Amino acid sequence: MHLARQNFALCVFSPYSKQILLTGSNHKPSPFHLPALYSYSTRASVLQASSTLNPPTSTLPPPLSLPTKEPNLPATQKLKFYYQTGKAYLTFYKTGVKALWQNYKAFRQLRLRIPGGQSAEQALRAELLSRAEYHLIRRTKRDVSRVPIFGLILAICGEFTPIVVLFLGLTGAVPRICHIPRQIDGAREKAEARRRESFREGTISSAEGTEKVEDMQRLPRPIMLHVARSLGLYSPLWDRIGVTPTILLPTRIQKAVERIEVDDSVIEKEGGVQHLSEEELKLAAEERGLDVVGRPRDEVGSVLGRWIDARKQASTIDLLCRRPSAWPQT
Repeated sequence: MHLARQNFALCVFSPYSKQILLTGSNHKPSPFHLPALYSYSTRASVLQASSTLNPPTSTLPPPLSLPTKEPNLPATQKLKFYYQTGKAYLTFYKTGVKALWQNYKAFRQLRLRIPGGQSAEQALRAELLSRAEYHLIRRTKRDVSRVPIFGLILAICGEFTPIVVLFLGLTGAVPRICHIPRQIDGAREKAEARRRESFREGTISSAEGTEKVEDMQRLPRPIMLHVARSLGLYSPLWDRIGVTPTILLPTRIQKAVERIEVDDSVIEKEGGVQHLSEEELKLAAEERGLDVVGRPRDEVGSVLGRWIDARKQASTIDLLCRRPSAWPQT
Protein backbone atom coordinates (compact mmCIF):
# COMPACT_ATOMS: atom_id res chain seq x y z
CA MET A 1 0.00 0.00 0.00
CA HIS A 2 1.34 3.43 -0.94
CA LEU A 3 2.09 5.40 2.17
CA ALA A 4 1.00 9.02 2.10
CA ARG A 5 3.57 11.58 3.15
CA GLN A 6 3.13 12.92 6.64
CA ASN A 7 2.12 16.55 6.90
CA PHE A 8 4.70 18.38 8.93
CA ALA A 9 7.19 21.16 8.45
CA LEU A 10 10.84 20.32 8.89
CA CYS A 11 13.11 23.02 10.26
CA VAL A 12 16.61 23.04 8.83
CA PHE A 13 19.27 25.42 10.09
CA SER A 14 22.13 26.31 7.78
CA PRO A 15 25.15 27.26 9.87
CA TYR A 16 26.67 28.83 6.77
CA SER A 17 23.76 31.17 6.11
CA LYS A 18 22.36 31.49 9.67
CA GLN A 19 18.81 31.07 8.41
CA ILE A 20 15.96 28.82 9.48
CA LEU A 21 14.29 27.06 6.57
CA LEU A 22 11.14 25.02 6.31
CA THR A 23 10.32 22.02 4.21
CA GLY A 24 7.19 19.88 4.24
CA SER A 25 4.34 18.92 1.93
CA ASN A 26 1.37 16.65 1.51
CA HIS A 27 2.13 15.79 -2.08
CA LYS A 28 5.64 16.23 -3.38
CA PRO A 29 9.01 16.40 -1.67
CA SER A 30 9.60 20.07 -0.99
CA PRO A 31 13.00 21.71 -1.42
CA PHE A 32 15.54 22.87 1.10
CA HIS A 33 15.80 26.55 0.19
CA LEU A 34 19.44 27.08 1.11
CA PRO A 35 21.80 29.52 -0.58
CA ALA A 36 24.73 28.07 -2.50
CA LEU A 37 27.80 27.55 -0.35
CA TYR A 38 30.26 27.82 -3.21
CA SER A 39 30.36 30.97 -5.29
CA TYR A 40 30.82 29.03 -8.54
CA SER A 41 27.35 27.50 -8.01
CA THR A 42 25.79 30.86 -8.85
CA ARG A 43 27.60 31.59 -12.10
CA ALA A 44 25.33 33.30 -14.60
CA SER A 45 26.14 30.71 -17.27
CA VAL A 46 24.68 27.90 -15.17
CA LEU A 47 20.96 27.26 -14.84
CA GLN A 48 19.60 27.90 -11.37
CA ALA A 49 20.36 24.85 -9.24
CA SER A 50 17.32 22.77 -8.35
CA SER A 51 16.66 22.68 -4.62
CA THR A 52 14.89 19.32 -4.93
CA LEU A 53 17.98 17.81 -6.58
CA ASN A 54 20.72 19.51 -4.57
CA PRO A 55 21.01 18.70 -0.85
CA PRO A 56 21.48 21.56 1.63
CA THR A 57 24.94 23.08 1.48
CA SER A 58 25.22 22.21 5.17
CA THR A 59 25.92 18.61 4.05
CA LEU A 60 29.15 19.83 2.43
CA PRO A 61 32.33 21.02 4.15
CA PRO A 62 32.11 24.68 5.22
CA PRO A 63 34.39 27.31 3.67
CA LEU A 64 37.95 27.29 4.94
CA SER A 65 39.59 30.71 5.05
CA LEU A 66 43.31 30.57 5.82
CA PRO A 67 45.60 33.55 6.40
CA THR A 68 48.17 34.39 3.72
CA LYS A 69 51.80 33.90 4.66
CA GLU A 70 53.97 36.82 3.67
CA PRO A 71 57.63 36.17 2.76
CA ASN A 72 60.45 37.00 5.18
CA LEU A 73 58.25 37.33 8.24
CA PRO A 74 59.98 38.03 11.57
CA ALA A 75 59.68 35.37 14.24
CA THR A 76 56.87 37.11 16.11
CA GLN A 77 54.82 37.47 12.92
CA LYS A 78 55.43 33.82 12.05
CA LEU A 79 54.04 32.79 15.42
CA LYS A 80 51.02 34.99 14.82
CA PHE A 81 50.53 33.45 11.36
CA TYR A 82 50.66 29.90 12.71
CA TYR A 83 48.29 30.82 15.53
CA GLN A 84 45.78 32.31 13.05
CA THR A 85 46.11 29.26 10.82
CA GLY A 86 45.40 26.90 13.71
CA LYS A 87 42.46 29.03 14.78
CA ALA A 88 41.04 28.96 11.23
CA TYR A 89 41.21 25.15 11.16
CA LEU A 90 39.58 24.89 14.58
CA THR A 91 36.76 27.22 13.43
CA PHE A 92 36.35 25.08 10.31
CA TYR A 93 35.96 21.89 12.33
CA LYS A 94 33.59 23.46 14.84
CA THR A 95 31.41 24.79 12.02
CA GLY A 96 31.37 21.36 10.38
CA VAL A 97 30.37 19.60 13.61
CA LYS A 98 27.66 22.19 14.24
CA ALA A 99 26.32 21.65 10.72
CA LEU A 100 26.36 17.89 11.25
CA TRP A 101 24.31 18.24 14.42
CA GLN A 102 21.68 20.32 12.62
CA ASN A 103 21.67 17.84 9.74
CA TYR A 104 21.17 15.02 12.22
CA LYS A 105 18.05 16.68 13.62
CA ALA A 106 16.70 17.00 10.07
CA PHE A 107 17.71 13.39 9.40
CA ARG A 108 15.60 12.18 12.34
CA GLN A 109 12.55 13.98 10.99
CA LEU A 110 13.04 12.69 7.46
CA ARG A 111 13.34 9.11 8.67
CA LEU A 112 9.72 9.34 9.81
CA ARG A 113 8.67 9.44 6.17
CA ILE A 114 10.20 6.06 5.41
CA PRO A 115 7.98 3.06 6.17
CA GLY A 116 9.45 0.36 8.38
CA GLY A 117 11.48 -2.15 6.45
CA GLN A 118 12.10 0.18 3.50
CA SER A 119 15.46 1.62 2.54
CA ALA A 120 16.07 5.26 1.72
CA GLU A 121 16.53 4.22 -1.92
CA GLN A 122 13.07 2.63 -1.95
CA ALA A 123 11.60 5.78 -0.38
CA LEU A 124 13.26 7.91 -3.05
CA ARG A 125 11.95 5.67 -5.80
CA ALA A 126 8.44 5.90 -4.29
CA GLU A 127 8.75 9.72 -4.16
CA LEU A 128 8.48 9.79 -0.39
CA LEU A 129 11.74 11.76 -0.41
CA SER A 130 13.27 14.26 -2.79
CA ARG A 131 16.80 13.67 -4.01
CA ALA A 132 17.99 16.50 -1.77
CA GLU A 133 16.42 14.87 1.28
CA TYR A 134 17.70 11.43 0.32
CA HIS A 135 21.30 12.60 0.11
CA LEU A 136 20.96 14.50 3.38
CA ILE A 137 19.99 11.19 4.99
CA ARG A 138 22.88 9.31 3.35
CA ARG A 139 25.55 11.85 4.16
CA THR A 140 24.39 12.44 7.71
CA LYS A 141 24.25 8.72 8.46
CA ARG A 142 27.78 8.29 7.07
CA ASP A 143 29.22 11.27 8.95
CA VAL A 144 27.56 10.56 12.28
CA SER A 145 29.17 7.11 12.37
CA ARG A 146 32.60 8.78 12.29
CA VAL A 147 31.96 11.30 15.06
CA PRO A 148 33.20 9.26 18.08
CA ILE A 149 36.71 8.68 16.72
CA PHE A 150 36.96 12.12 15.15
CA GLY A 151 35.74 13.79 18.34
CA LEU A 152 38.52 12.06 20.26
CA ILE A 153 41.15 13.16 17.71
CA LEU A 154 39.85 16.74 17.77
CA ALA A 155 39.77 16.86 21.57
CA ILE A 156 43.38 15.66 21.80
CA CYS A 157 44.92 17.46 18.83
CA GLY A 158 42.86 20.65 18.56
CA GLU A 159 44.38 23.00 15.96
CA PHE A 160 46.87 20.29 14.96
CA THR A 161 44.10 17.91 13.84
CA PRO A 162 44.65 18.39 10.06
CA ILE A 163 48.39 17.71 10.44
CA VAL A 164 47.77 14.56 12.47
CA VAL A 165 45.03 13.33 10.12
CA LEU A 166 47.11 13.86 6.97
CA PHE A 167 50.35 12.52 8.47
CA LEU A 168 48.78 9.37 9.92
CA GLY A 169 46.38 8.82 7.01
CA LEU A 170 43.25 9.07 9.16
CA THR A 171 41.03 10.65 6.51
CA GLY A 172 38.57 7.74 6.80
CA ALA A 173 38.00 8.58 10.47
CA VAL A 174 36.97 12.16 9.70
CA PRO A 175 33.35 13.00 8.77
CA ARG A 176 33.21 14.07 5.13
CA ILE A 177 31.67 17.35 6.25
CA CYS A 178 34.97 18.10 8.05
CA HIS A 179 37.30 17.26 5.16
CA ILE A 180 39.62 20.13 4.30
CA PRO A 181 40.12 20.90 0.58
CA ARG A 182 43.49 19.14 0.54
CA GLN A 183 41.87 15.94 1.83
CA ILE A 184 39.11 16.09 -0.78
CA ASP A 185 41.53 16.71 -3.65
CA GLY A 186 43.92 14.02 -2.41
CA ALA A 187 41.15 11.42 -2.05
CA ARG A 188 39.90 12.15 -5.56
CA GLU A 189 43.36 11.87 -7.07
CA LYS A 190 44.01 8.55 -5.33
CA ALA A 191 40.60 7.18 -6.37
CA GLU A 192 41.21 8.08 -10.01
CA ALA A 193 44.73 6.63 -9.96
CA ARG A 194 43.36 3.39 -8.56
CA ARG A 195 40.67 3.33 -11.25
CA ARG A 196 43.23 3.88 -14.01
CA GLU A 197 45.33 1.02 -12.68
CA SER A 198 42.28 -1.25 -12.65
CA PHE A 199 41.45 -0.37 -16.26
CA ARG A 200 45.04 -1.14 -17.26
CA GLU A 201 44.51 -4.68 -15.97
CA GLY A 202 42.15 -5.28 -18.90
CA THR A 203 38.70 -5.71 -17.33
CA ILE A 204 36.90 -3.95 -20.18
CA SER A 205 36.79 -6.94 -22.50
CA SER A 206 35.77 -9.16 -19.58
CA ALA A 207 32.61 -7.10 -19.06
CA GLU A 208 30.90 -8.36 -22.20
CA GLY A 209 27.88 -10.52 -21.55
CA THR A 210 27.20 -9.18 -18.07
CA GLU A 211 24.29 -6.92 -19.04
CA LYS A 212 21.69 -9.34 -17.67
CA VAL A 213 23.52 -10.41 -14.53
CA GLU A 214 21.25 -9.40 -11.63
CA ASP A 215 22.76 -11.54 -8.92
CA MET A 216 26.08 -9.91 -8.08
CA GLN A 217 27.31 -13.22 -6.67
CA ARG A 218 27.55 -14.41 -10.28
CA LEU A 219 29.78 -11.59 -11.47
CA PRO A 220 33.16 -12.81 -12.77
CA ARG A 221 35.88 -12.05 -10.25
CA PRO A 222 37.83 -9.58 -12.49
CA ILE A 223 34.67 -7.53 -13.05
CA MET A 224 33.70 -7.68 -9.38
CA LEU A 225 37.11 -6.38 -8.33
CA HIS A 226 37.18 -3.66 -10.98
CA VAL A 227 33.72 -2.33 -10.07
CA ALA A 228 34.56 -2.39 -6.37
CA ARG A 229 37.84 -0.54 -6.94
CA SER A 230 36.27 1.92 -9.34
CA LEU A 231 33.59 2.84 -6.82
CA GLY A 232 35.87 2.67 -3.78
CA LEU A 233 33.87 -0.09 -2.11
CA TYR A 234 36.84 -1.47 -0.19
CA SER A 235 40.07 -0.02 1.13
CA PRO A 236 43.22 -0.09 -1.03
CA LEU A 237 44.97 -1.53 2.02
CA TRP A 238 43.46 -4.91 1.17
CA ASP A 239 45.21 -4.86 -2.21
CA ARG A 240 48.52 -3.93 -0.62
CA ILE A 241 48.48 -6.92 1.71
CA GLY A 242 47.33 -9.23 -1.07
CA VAL A 243 43.94 -10.11 0.42
CA THR A 244 40.61 -9.09 -1.12
CA PRO A 245 37.34 -9.19 0.89
CA THR A 246 35.45 -10.79 -1.99
CA ILE A 247 32.81 -12.23 0.34
CA LEU A 248 31.65 -8.66 1.12
CA LEU A 249 31.77 -7.23 -2.40
CA PRO A 250 28.60 -8.63 -4.03
CA THR A 251 26.34 -7.03 -1.43
CA ARG A 252 28.22 -3.73 -1.58
CA ILE A 253 28.10 -3.69 -5.37
CA GLN A 254 24.38 -4.49 -5.36
CA LYS A 255 23.66 -1.58 -3.01
CA ALA A 256 25.88 0.78 -5.00
CA VAL A 257 24.19 -0.16 -8.28
CA GLU A 258 20.76 0.38 -6.71
CA ARG A 259 21.81 3.83 -5.46
CA ILE A 260 23.19 4.82 -8.85
CA GLU A 261 20.19 3.62 -10.83
CA VAL A 262 17.57 5.30 -8.67
CA ASP A 263 19.66 8.48 -8.64
CA ASP A 264 19.91 8.40 -12.43
CA SER A 265 16.14 8.14 -12.69
CA VAL A 266 15.48 11.03 -10.33
CA ILE A 267 18.02 13.34 -11.97
CA GLU A 268 16.53 12.68 -15.41
CA LYS A 269 12.98 13.10 -14.13
CA GLU A 270 13.81 16.42 -12.44
CA GLY A 271 15.26 18.01 -15.56
CA GLY A 272 18.76 16.64 -15.98
CA VAL A 273 22.30 17.25 -14.82
CA GLN A 274 22.24 20.94 -15.75
CA HIS A 275 20.20 21.55 -12.59
CA LEU A 276 22.92 20.16 -10.32
CA SER A 277 25.27 22.60 -8.60
CA GLU A 278 28.94 22.23 -9.49
CA GLU A 279 29.97 20.38 -6.34
CA GLU A 280 26.92 18.10 -6.52
CA LEU A 281 27.78 17.40 -10.14
CA LYS A 282 31.27 16.26 -9.10
CA LEU A 283 29.91 14.12 -6.28
CA ALA A 284 27.39 12.46 -8.61
CA ALA A 285 30.14 11.74 -11.15
CA GLU A 286 32.40 10.30 -8.44
CA GLU A 287 29.66 7.95 -7.28
CA ARG A 288 29.54 6.54 -10.82
CA GLY A 289 33.29 6.04 -11.08
CA LEU A 290 33.81 9.04 -13.37
CA ASP A 291 36.90 11.26 -13.26
CA VAL A 292 36.51 14.86 -12.07
CA VAL A 293 40.02 16.06 -11.14
CA GLY A 294 41.09 19.01 -13.28
CA ARG A 295 37.92 18.86 -15.38
CA PRO A 296 35.66 21.90 -15.87
CA ARG A 297 32.00 21.80 -14.92
CA ASP A 298 30.83 21.56 -18.55
CA GLU A 299 32.95 18.48 -19.21
CA VAL A 300 31.86 16.71 -16.01
CA GLY A 301 28.22 17.55 -16.77
CA SER A 302 28.53 16.31 -20.34
CA VAL A 303 29.99 12.95 -19.28
CA LEU A 304 27.40 12.51 -16.53
CA GLY A 305 24.61 13.32 -18.99
CA ARG A 306 26.00 10.76 -21.42
CA TRP A 307 26.11 8.20 -18.59
CA ILE A 308 22.40 8.67 -17.89
CA ASP A 309 21.57 8.37 -21.59
CA ALA A 310 23.82 5.32 -22.09
CA ARG A 311 22.17 3.51 -19.19
CA LYS A 312 19.08 3.16 -21.37
CA GLN A 313 21.07 0.83 -23.62
CA ALA A 314 23.54 -0.82 -21.24
CA SER A 315 23.66 -2.05 -17.67
CA THR A 316 25.32 -0.11 -14.87
CA ILE A 317 27.96 -2.85 -14.52
CA ASP A 318 28.74 -2.65 -18.24
CA LEU A 319 29.24 1.13 -18.11
CA LEU A 320 31.42 0.87 -15.01
CA CYS A 321 33.72 -1.48 -16.93
CA ARG A 322 34.13 0.86 -19.89
CA ARG A 323 35.60 4.28 -20.39
CA PRO A 324 33.14 6.93 -21.67
CA SER A 325 34.61 6.64 -25.17
CA ALA A 326 33.42 3.02 -25.28
CA TRP A 327 29.87 3.65 -24.07
CA PRO A 328 26.93 3.05 -26.44
CA GLN A 329 26.18 6.05 -28.62
CA THR A 330 22.75 7.63 -28.14
